[in-house]
Amino acid sequence: MKNGYAKMAAVLSVSTITILGSTAVSPALSGIKSAFPQMSDAWIQMILTLPTLLIIPSCLLCRYAISKMGQKNVLLMGIIIYLIGGLGAGLAPDFYVLLAFRGILGIGCGFITPMAQNLISSNFTGETRHKLTSYSASASYLMGIIASFLVSRLVGINWRMAFLIYLIAFVVLLLNIIYLPNDRKETIKSVRRNDKKSAGMGINVKAILVMIAMFGINGAFYTFSASISLFMRTEGIGNETSSGIVVSAFMICGFIIGLIVHPVKKILKEYTIVLGCFMMGAGYVLLSQAANIPVLMVAAAMVGGSYSILYSEVFTKIRQAARSEDETTTLVTYTTACMFLGQALSQYILRGVECVAGISGYRFRFIFVGALLLLSMAGCIIKNIVTASKDY
Repeated sequence: MKNGYAKMAAVLSVSTITILGSTAVSPALSGIKSAFPQMSDAWIQMILTLPTLLIIPSCLLCRYAISKMGQKNVLLMGIIIYLIGGLGAGLAPDFYVLLAFRGILGIGCGFITPMAQNLISSNFTGETRHKLTSYSASASYLMGIIASFLVSRLVGINWRMAFLIYLIAFVVLLLNIIYLPNDRKETIKSVRRNDKKSAGMGINVKAILVMIAMFGINGAFYTFSASISLFMRTEGIGNETSSGIVVSAFMICGFIIGLIVHPVKKILKEYTIVLGCFMMGAGYVLLSQAANIPVLMVAAAMVGGSYSILYSEVFTKIRQAARSEDETTTLVTYTTACMFLGQALSQYILRGVECVAGISGYRFRFIFVGALLLLSMAGCIIKNIVTASKDY
């Protein structure tokens, strides 16, 4: 029994460092901007977006690496690369070297992040698997809470100190060396041609739709992390440590909601996604109108809590869409890649929308994202009503 709990702790610990990959140092962006005033806001935001650009190819390679090395070895390799990139950025002599280390961090994170869900799928079943899917989001947020408090204080000393937060990966490395069982090497199998329940011509249409949803959800979610520090600086709300306080509200609500997602899903069933879209959409609308820290904290809490709901739902549905155990690993990996693709492209998409609309600014971005999420909520309600009427 003790070994079982230790294995759960080791698996969940992986989720704690995935959230640190790009968002952990967001409170430091303002200080980095002051240290490199010649760099535009777009370049400063690359500190957060560059890791995600390199996460995607390494994430896609993860499935192949697992087939050659096994899940545990791929995870340990990823954590070591992650440590080099995370800690190295704090020692960078100039902005471009800093970006290079952030890229290395992204490569490591690309091997780690699919493991957060793949290890749950391969080591647990039934009710335990469903609970751990929700708890993994809470584990991410728990570390996010700790990190936001620490980073906001470290930033007050020097922005370079913020990168010390990546030392937590040493603990995760040790936990998984000791408690994660060794796995047998996998071989990549072709998808079973005779197991086509929801797809035609070998294409899993349902899984593709879930991946597209993850792309949009994570793009919307990431808009907060990429924008909040610079938004507060531009609007003159609070000081350099205030953004850490707002991010803490975001993390705390996400952590709490993640713990109760499983019972909430039992009550709301198909309307769980509706609740998630409403919370995130309303949060962004409120954020677009915010002029003080208390309102920002409420809006941040809504966005953070909603992601725990939507994250859990997406990975539950992608497992349901899988037509074989082997396909589960593949689909989880591709869904994770779509998650980071949405994160990487979100700011560029929003800048494109600004150019088309002729309106710019963080408030416009927030109201635009909020409106899209509320429209998605309406679409989910209509879909559920139509489905229910057909079943009736």
